[in-house]
Amino acid sequence: MIEQWKGYTYKAFGLHIATEIPFLGAKPTEDRSHNTDVWVEWGDLTALWEEVSNPDDAFVVLDDKVLFRIGQTAVYSVEAGTRVIVSPEEGAHLERIRLFLDGYCMAILLLQRNILPLHGSAIAKNGLAYAIVGSSGAGKSTLTKALLDQGFSFVSDDIIPVALSDTDNELAIVWPALPEQKLWQESLSELGVSREGLRVVYERKTHSSELTEEIRTKYAVPVARFSHAPMPLAGIFELAKREDATELVPIEGAERLRTLALHTFHRSLIEPMGLLEWHFRTIAGLANRTDMMLLGRQRDQYSAPALVQLVLENLLIKRENAS
Repeated sequence: MIEQWKGYTYKAFGLHIATEIPFLGAKPTEDRSHNTDVWVEWGDLTALWEEVSNPDDAFVVLDDKVLFRIGQTAVYSVEAGTRVIVSPEEGAHLERIRLFLDGYCMAILLLQRNILPLHGSAIAKNGLAYAIVGSSGAGKSTLTKALLDQGFSFVSDDIIPVALSDTDNELAIVWPALPEQKLWQESLSELGVSREGLRVVYERKTHSSELTEEIRTKYAVPVARFSHAPMPLAGIFELAKREDATELVPIEGAERLRTLALHTFHRSLIEPMGLLEWHFRTIAGLANRTDMMLLGRQRDQYSAPALVQLVLENLLIKRENAS
């Protein structure tokens, strides 16, 4: 079957992926000596979705299969952690189709393979990975880009694949995703980055609460330094808006579990997929072996340099204490 394959092969999320849909931010691998972990292909899921879903359904779980539909985009089926079928709707743009393939589909697929998908970005320094998680609008992508400009390497964007080892005292492992960061126009403006020549990956109308232009645009930003190898997860920073001044404080006790549960990608699917026990065991193990810090930022003021300084000082203190 490999000899007949006319699509693309990639190494991403710790998996060998063969796909009919190109991952435009990544370079296909020429190495065909490995076994394929995941197949991604076009297909027609229209009749199946109409048969198994109700009008208000966001997703449907059928045994080892999860189906979901994104309006004006596609119906997706993620099956047993090994196969993704994409059924595009008429007029859908490839970039929008890929956005949910890279994000939603891969998060579901990781859950099916018992790999924890944290919702955030991961960067690396000195052979160690650090996760930046936070609610939508917290500014985690902006902070990630600012840290990349300080010499960190890029590991993942939107989804952080985390796997625990069998040894309790060993750090969890983070697998690199795709070498491309997605940033909103306001994040580019905050960092003084020109959008000229960047691919548009997503556009949507703004909500009434957003003080931005009528259309919000997200761009794909290439990264200069990408970590291709898996590495230990040395720390998790939760970026959150606060009324007080910018601060960095430890996350302790039950808040560690709450933080990891809150920032698990597709946490609404955990129970329907029958993964409640696995998920609790996994986040409990991760909480017990990972340094976790709350990185608070002022609600009405975002200062990337101040946040970067807090992160750098924290990592410096840890290095000095370890030496």
